[in-house]
Amino acid sequence: MQRREALRFLGAAITIPFLPRSAERGIELGERLHREPQATYRTLDRDQQALVTELAEMIIPETDTPGATRVRVPEFIDLMLTEWATDDERAKFVAGLADIDKRAASLGARRQSTQEPARRFSELPAANKLDLATRLDAARHDATGAGHAFGQLKELTVYAYFTSKPVVDTILKTQMFFDGYHGNMPFTPAT
Repeated sequence: MQRREALRFLGAAITIPFLPRSAERGIELGERLHREPQATYRTLDRDQQALVTELAEMIIPETDTPGATRVRVPEFIDLMLTEWATDDERAKFVAGLADIDKRAASLGARRQSTQEPARRFSELPAANKLDLATRLDAARHDATGAGHAFGQLKELTVYAYFTSKPVVDTILKTQMFFDGYHGNMPFTPAT
């Protein structure tokens, strides 16, 4: 991936209201937040963590490159919600997650293991998960609800992924921005 492509992805991700408006500042914030270890989730409860983890991994799955879970995208999202989102933004996101599970339950799909009705997204069969995620993606520009939460989650997933050190080091393999002028090149006057 070239720098221009990464900036395009990050440019889309910084449309999230609580992120910096420039790609350079967005990258700096992402790198700084990845350096701040988070031992526990502070905003998302266990069910919300599972939903965010599953959706983030669907958005950027593990292949021959690390997936969203391996680079700790869910923990990063919780940190962003805890330290950067306003109370209103956080409440809309969490309410949207509940709406995603509500929509999953309304599908009438059966859990594969017990054939009982699925009550959460995580209990849906894989085909139903993909179908619902596709519909949520189409509604990602909604102002509230499941589509809004999915849109925010998708943007945060891309942002968190492309600012993580493993991705910068193994996939991007480039320094996104120069850190200043280091006058270490000999000067030879033009003749």
